[in-house]
Amino acid sequence: MSAERGRPLPPNLDDRRWSDLVAEATELIGHYAPQWTDRSPGDPGIALVELFAWLVEGLIYRLNQVPEKNYVAFLNLLGVTRLPAVPARTLLTFTAQTGQIATVPRGTQVQTTGSESQAPVVFQTEAELLALPAGLSMIVRYDAPPTPVTATDVTGVTNGFPLRIPDGGTSFLLLGLDPAFTQPADRVELYAEPDQAATGEPATVSWVFSANGPNPANWPALAVERDTTHGLTQGGQVRLKLPAGAQWAAVDPAGWPFPAGTPAPQPGRPRRWVGLKLTNERETGDPVRDALVEIRHLLPNTVAATSATVAGRGAPEVLGTAGRAPRQVFQLRNRPVYRQPGPAPFDHVEIMVDDLIWLLAEERSEFTDQLVRLDPVTGEVIFGEVGATPPTGATISAVYRYVGAGAFGNVLPGTVTTLADGVPGVIAVTNPVPGSGGTDEEPIEETKSRAPQLLRARDRAITAEDYEFLARQVPGVRIARCLAPRTQEKDGPAGRWLKGDPWTFAAISRAPGHVNLIVVPDLGLAEPQPTPSVALVQEVLAALDPRREVTALLQVHLPRYLPVEVTADLRVFRRAVDMQLAAGLEAEKERLRERVARFLHPVRGGPAGLGWQVGQSLYLPDMYQAVQPANEIGYLAGLQLRPVQVPPYHQGGEAWNNDVHRPFRLPDALGPHVRVTDYELICFSGVCEIAGAEE
Repeated sequence: MSAERGRPLPPNLDDRRWSDLVAEATELIGHYAPQWTDRSPGDPGIALVELFAWLVEGLIYRLNQVPEKNYVAFLNLLGVTRLPAVPARTLLTFTAQTGQIATVPRGTQVQTTGSESQAPVVFQTEAELLALPAGLSMIVRYDAPPTPVTATDVTGVTNGFPLRIPDGGTSFLLLGLDPAFTQPADRVELYAEPDQAATGEPATVSWVFSANGPNPANWPALAVERDTTHGLTQGGQVRLKLPAGAQWAAVDPAGWPFPAGTPAPQPGRPRRWVGLKLTNERETGDPVRDALVEIRHLLPNTVAATSATVAGRGAPEVLGTAGRAPRQVFQLRNRPVYRQPGPAPFDHVEIMVDDLIWLLAEERSEFTDQLVRLDPVTGEVIFGEVGATPPTGATISAVYRYVGAGAFGNVLPGTVTTLADGVPGVIAVTNPVPGSGGTDEEPIEETKSRAPQLLRARDRAITAEDYEFLARQVPGVRIARCLAPRTQEKDGPAGRWLKGDPWTFAAISRAPGHVNLIVVPDLGLAEPQPTPSVALVQEVLAALDPRREVTALLQVHLPRYLPVEVTADLRVFRRAVDMQLAAGLEAEKERLRERVARFLHPVRGGPAGLGWQVGQSLYLPDMYQAVQPANEIGYLAGLQLRPVQVPPYHQGGEAWNNDVHRPFRLPDALGPHVRVTDYELICFSGVCEIAGAEE
């Protein structure tokens, strides 16, 4: 990103270069030393002139840095600092020793395996966990009346569980714990995370456990002891307690009504089951409607963890002793400081002067002069700029969390396996999902370009640009697009809408007064369609709600992706293969697929490699330039594009109609470009058909 974007270009105080200085000095020779006639480069005098010009050019360069230096100093005066790194997040599944129930304390540290050249990535658990001596061996979706009673083995499903419950119906998502442990357990703890806010009506959430026979509809309910998901509206822990005196039975799922043609479990493997029960209930007089709940994760013995750890394991870190200077700077031992989501990102930081806590200037809530300024990126604690100086001889200490790994913490599944802290009863740990969301600290160039927007927005959301800018300040948000209200320009087919009606395409109401914001996170190249978690959506809402106009109805939406299919005709030069410049036709085809996938990645692709913007169309020349092979290897004899006919954001219930479900039709044939609407975002469909030959 250019440092000049969003602000005027700084003045160039002196634009002369070395050649200009030499030319000027040479022209003055005839006036001051007319007897000097040899002006060739080999003349010693000319050599001195060139040396002088080289020295002056260096001074001019330093002079031209003065505006930039003053600009950075002005930002420091305003308190505009670089955004610190964002820690990566993952899930940790603990395995308890046979016959034991282990308690994993909050703040337990688990790390990857390091090496001589690479330090391990440390993750810290965000909550206490109760781990049972049983692992997850089977997941079954069980639908009860009035729908046909069916059981579906979804153990292999890793991309979420969409559950649509018809009116009056009940669905179960059952977790089979194996082996069937013998030690009595009166509690069970799960990590639950919805994939997105329900697009239909919400369902009633309850929990059951296997008892009273093999039919889940007859199983008794579990009491909710702790629920940080708030009824499956966000990710968190759910601790459940069995009723007093209840027996947790092992049930063999082989007798359940699995549909014909699907593999049923082998008999003889009973499991203890805990189930999520979703019931679609409606009040008398309410219209008939389906409920939709999408579960991203539902795992036992699992807790969320981040790569933000507590400095000194909670003991105050001594920074030094206060002196007599009016401005005093102390350095934290670890940096950057963790900027947690929410309106008070640094409330975990405690700066103490002789055990008395001073407030951060950015988060002061009362009138006091005991204020201190914190630079989260450099780790500097500054006294005397916005408050009083500490008493001479006072001991300065701090308790804080810092980001141990930003983007480096986006680790692969199964790599966080080493317990840094010994936990009694735990014999193994792993991360079933990759680390995600970690980003490095903001480059200084982006801070410079952000400052004018920050001063213009003045921490309030009025225009569409204000909403987009403030949304991008939420850690984890990479792309933000605010959609303006929009109405139909003419009557729709078969009276589907009338001229002047608001747009409702893609389940987004564009009526006057509605503010619709689409946010996209950066989850790395491995995720072709990055989708914000419910927690991130809620963080964006929490950040924007106090800054919006009172009359604005704010809604934060998931991205509406439009996948693109690609057809290419590749030619590879035979001489390039003979000279080992290319590995062969098939290898070059695979490399071309990788380039196509990267170019069409919503966050990492695009013509400039900075990602696509919502509403940005795709044109063939841009793709040609990005994916064609090197000139000495071959060329593309053909390249065509086509959007997927049914976009993934179109929910079921009504068959796709190309004439009414988008403002304009999707093309049926391959073509030279893909036109998107203002709410759609380009992504790769995974289909790239490549023909080719060597020549």
